[in-house]
Amino acid sequence: MFISLLSVLSLFVSCSAPVEVKEGFVFETTLRPGNDGVSDLANRLNGALIEQAQKAGQDSALVLQSDDKEKAPLYEDIAFLPIVSAEELENVIGDHTEKRFRTNQQDFSAQIGAIDFKKNFVLLVGHPKAATSIVLGEISSNQAIYADKIMDHGLDQKKRKVELISKRLGDTASGLASLMQKWESKVYILDYKNCDSLLLEIDKNIYPFSLKK
Repeated sequence: MFISLLSVLSLFVSCSAPVEVKEGFVFETTLRPGNDGVSDLANRLNGALIEQAQKAGQDSALVLQSDDKEKAPLYEDIAFLPIVSAEELENVIGDHTEKRFRTNQQDFSAQIGAIDFKKNFVLLVGHPKAATSIVLGEISSNQAIYADKIMDHGLDQKKRKVELISKRLGDTASGLASLMQKWESKVYILDYKNCDSLLLEIDKNIYPFSLKK
């Protein structure tokens, strides 16, 4: 009897434990993925203008003002957002800069087509890609490497709880060098399980996202 009860308790604990979500596929974009790409570009350009002004011995610099009034999280070196349709994922992968200059030659239609968006949604996690570039005759190297882990904590009243654990090794680029960086994003596929919203936790901060189409 004691052994049977212990087995049931062990099964309950194992079922309630968070499960790591495996990475699907990876793609690159010229801009930060998602709707905040323009805001991110403005922030990076402002940083570059300030850096150049400081090198020139100036006390001030002309910076850009963003009209984006959204309160969405905007981290310097990580982007995360849920995607609920194939069309939305196609738009993120083929951002306007990539389409204009045709620098993204890889076709992801097969990977996108394999995702059943009636049963699943996608969590996108992106970082600036490690690269070496030459800016104004100077070699700038961003060799920051990122390791991400997505932990699925299940449902809480139709809210899907997911934890994003991200670690960085190395320094990020700054100034003009940051403008030259591409972004590398990973696709994680999760099933809805009757949820209508996502609660994403990162660094003990929780960000809610709607999953309604």
